[in-house]
Amino acid sequence: MPVDLSRGKPPSSTTVIDPADGSIKGGTIQALVERLTTHEVPDQTFIKAFMMTFKSFTTVDELFDHLVARFGIKPPPGLAADEFEKWTNLKQKIVQMRVLNTLKSMVTDDDVLDKEDTPILFRMKQFLGREEVAAIPASKHLRILLDRALQSGESGVKMVNKPLGPPPTPVLPKSNKKPKLIDIDALEMARQLTLIESQLFQKIRPMECLQRAREQKQKSESSDNITAVIQTSNRIANWVAEQVLSKEDSRRRASTVKHFIMIADRCRSMNNFSSMIAITSGLNTPPIRRLKRTWEQVPQRYVAMFSTCEQTIDSNKNFTKYRQLMAGVEPPCVPFIGVFLSTLQFIQDGNPDELPGGLVNFRKRQKASEVIMDIKRWQQLSFNFHPILAISTFIEDSLAQFLDERALSDHFWMLSLEREPKEREDEKMARLLQESGFL
Repeated sequence: MPVDLSRGKPPSSTTVIDPADGSIKGGTIQALVERLTTHEVPDQTFIKAFMMTFKSFTTVDELFDHLVARFGIKPPPGLAADEFEKWTNLKQKIVQMRVLNTLKSMVTDDDVLDKEDTPILFRMKQFLGREEVAAIPASKHLRILLDRALQSGESGVKMVNKPLGPPPTPVLPKSNKKPKLIDIDALEMARQLTLIESQLFQKIRPMECLQRAREQKQKSESSDNITAVIQTSNRIANWVAEQVLSKEDSRRRASTVKHFIMIADRCRSMNNFSSMIAITSGLNTPPIRRLKRTWEQVPQRYVAMFSTCEQTIDSNKNFTKYRQLMAGVEPPCVPFIGVFLSTLQFIQDGNPDELPGGLVNFRKRQKASEVIMDIKRWQQLSFNFHPILAISTFIEDSLAQFLDERALSDHFWMLSLEREPKEREDEKMARLLQESGFL
């Protein structure tokens, strides 16, 4: 006689299933934990989404309590001896193993627990010491992993694959003196910017992505790895504008513009879209765009190069062209974080956190996890470039000037007007004739 393994489910264990594909639309936390630790064939997509997003609808301690309760699963009443044996082998043991696997993921996956979650590791250790838990062979390995995590103070180590083969030969500055922007080869500058931005991007954690969308709605300030990426982009844009405006002579300004265009183009070719967009944004700020005399002296091929960089990102059309481009890109890559944040914000604003009856809207978390998985894809492979201390230090020192970004736009605008005052048409014609040698 077959055993009904679904018998004995408590009434609070409620899920809403999409009839179209059988996926979970929502449920109570208890029901979601049951799905997470099911005795049936595990749904890896669900598991990944749950582990990435559970902190958005419960706490680490509450999840642990549910997992402990799930481990102590009781048989439905009225089972005969042979039915109880089948239930034990086909459900209880599998569920308990899935609970231990979930705890293992919490310990070993660096994207699940944060440093402030360390107290849960002590609760896990106490749980693993229970006689009925210690009797399961897999718990021994989990205790070893747990002890390592407690000793190191970290629950997991982010694994970043390094590319095979030797890195390309760097283009070193010709002088040992402190380098100047124009003396640093555009390709090598792009490589060093890429290393800096890539390292920042690889630090982003899933929960930061979810918190960013929530805090954006609440207009609150945050300080995390996403903030560091955004601030770096803003500082690069300000640095570009400052470097152009610092030159009094229009020819030197044009040379600086040309140099930054080459750097942006090199960033684009190595899939560092973050730096490319930051440089493009700096050159596109009103104080720089209005410098007609400067732009007139930028050779046309560089203007075309700049236009290609501009067209890579089309924010007015939901980044359609950029998304199409990214679909064909292979890692390593430093993507533009603004697209991810916009998508997450759209998910946050367009979907309630809960479904009717107070159920967790898991479909919302599923959509957010797909964006996070895309972010994680670009974190898996690092760039194969030599770090050049002289250039990276030059970049970091240059960006450090813009830690306080207040009032910069007014300053740049006034400096722009000082460099190239507004001209009447007759004054412009006279100047052009003079510069061309006719007057």
